Amino acid sequence: MTSLSQSLASLRNELDATTARLHALTDTLDDNVWRARPASHRWSAGECVEHLNMTSRAFLPSLRDALKDARARGLTNPGGANRVNLLGRWVLHMQEPPVKRQRRVKTSKRFEPIQVGPKAEVIKEYEKLQRELIYVLVDADGLALTKVKIPSPFLPRLRYSVYFALRMIPGHQRRHLWQAEEAVKAVRAAGR
Repeated sequence: MTSLSQSLASLRNELDATTARLHALTDTLDDNVWRARPASHRWSAGECVEHLNMTSRAFLPSLRDALKDARARGLTNPGGANRVNLLGRWVLHMQEPPVKRQRRVKTSKRFEPIQVGPKAEVIKEYEKLQRELIYVLVDADGLALTKVKIPSPFLPRLRYSVYFALRMIPGHQRRHLWQAEEAVKAVRAAGR
């Protein structure tokens, strides 16, 4: 694989780390614990991972289209330096685990997992989507990612830079993997 700019290489490392974290959680998890909700209003580990898959599936087409547009418009960034503004850094910080009660945000209906498949299938999909996100990073290298905007899949009227979106994805993954870890702890503590 090609050498990525420092900012994109860091994002690739974060994506690899979330995949490793998923496996650390799920490799010894049986399907009952995978599907068990710790409480009626809280997601199971499987629902947390399916939510991440839903999110990646929503982001990928917008990211690909934005990169194609950036390339067509000649928006290059040969040095590869990308930055997030102060507000963006605050948003990224707020999504990181552990999540305090006052920082919980209810997701839109579109991203609520209705049905969760078998653990092996959901994990296989997660890994496939991670590879696709890494391909996006490779494709994005050398482009001015802060100058290209995409609509938020959560709030379509909200637009932000491709670089912010790419930074948000692994943080969002860490948040929900932490939530999945907490769900597993609670289910096991309850003896289910």
